[in-house]
Amino acid sequence: MHITITIDKSTFQMLSYAELLRLSSYYRHNVAPVLVMEILGDLKKEVAPDAKPSEVRVKEFASKLFPMSCVVNSYYRTLAKGELMGNKVEMDGRPTLDVEKIVKTDDGRKGFLMKETDAEKAVYKWKDGNFSEADHTLSKLWRTITTQEDLLKNLQKILKAATPGRLKSLDELHAKVQSVLADLDRQESLLIYLIDTYGEQEIDGGFAFAKWLEAGRPLLKDYIPYCAHCLKIDLLFHLGLQSEIIGIRPTNRVDLEYLYYLPFCNVFTSNDKIHKQLAPLLIRPDQKFFTGEELKKDFKGIVEYLEKEGEAAKKKFVSEPPILEESLTFQLWKKYFDYPKSSNLERNISAEELDYMKKQMDKFIKASEGEQVSFEEGESEEFIVHKSYLGPNDPCFCGSGKKVTDCCIPMEEFIRLSEKDKGK
Repeated sequence: MHITITIDKSTFQMLSYAELLRLSSYYRHNVAPVLVMEILGDLKKEVAPDAKPSEVRVKEFASKLFPMSCVVNSYYRTLAKGELMGNKVEMDGRPTLDVEKIVKTDDGRKGFLMKETDAEKAVYKWKDGNFSEADHTLSKLWRTITTQEDLLKNLQKILKAATPGRLKSLDELHAKVQSVLADLDRQESLLIYLIDTYGEQEIDGGFAFAKWLEAGRPLLKDYIPYCAHCLKIDLLFHLGLQSEIIGIRPTNRVDLEYLYYLPFCNVFTSNDKIHKQLAPLLIRPDQKFFTGEELKKDFKGIVEYLEKEGEAAKKKFVSEPPILEESLTFQLWKKYFDYPKSSNLERNISAEELDYMKKQMDKFIKASEGEQVSFEEGESEEFIVHKSYLGPNDPCFCGSGKKVTDCCIPMEEFIRLSEKDKGK
């Protein structure tokens, strides 16, 4: 059981290694690709003479992304582009990942092998302190683009000149955007905007428009809900900027990008003002928004509690949170999973069950690689395989908190497995 969480950089850098490690036990971290770019941006960030070098800082950030408990979501523009061409985008709190290939077993079961993204590959390199010339160049470009002081100021002037009149509050802003999205007479121009903005001249705009006409010119929020979500963000931002409800801080446009990934998580957390303003207007009723301070306080308390209770408590609560009434995480588990009633806390998994689970995983991996595999009646009709890198200094998959080479896979065995994998 996991709750999917998306964390922006402002919260990510607030959490200690120990807090993030514990968080990874109770949540699945769905990484927005923009977080990876923001981490890389620090490579060219000016630092004080007595501060840590930028490369050390980026390496430390990367080491706090744990491969066993996090995935990198598909890029939002790719998803919007696909939906315009008729590909459904699921918006139920689960991460959306890039599929490398689909395989079918002899008995008709379907398997999805998830692609290792460029962002994931980059993080793996940075964990080991490997930075290419391209990384340095991209970091410099990212910092140049995201720190231009006049960019949003000039955009605000243009918007104010183009559309006189000023909204006075977030409530007025939200009501205005909702009315635009619900206006039947504006759907055609809104669709054209989406095709121009998100199609990026890479899709057949005429085909996308014709499909909408054939469907009876429905409201975009019903016809292409993910694109409509992106559109709502754009409208909130531009109308909010025009009315000076949203500020002209240079990084606001970058921070906005996290909001495009809201449909793919259960919890979003940030300490940035623009997220505190807009996230409550965009989340589903079944989602939660926490500030960075709230999440930091929660996991500081959890870590302190487990340290005080000792090894027995750490082992007991390795995959389910401590039962602390004041804890946000405990309250979420209680809401989503009827925890602790539905808990496995008192259940000991037998050796036979563990062996069965391992055999099932082996079957899925072999099937994803094209090998013939026999499934028994009642076993999964569909399966997903997502392979990820595990470095010798990453935390062990058993949840002990120790490095993997100090726990379940001794260094000698780790090296042997790595060489075997390279030889494939």
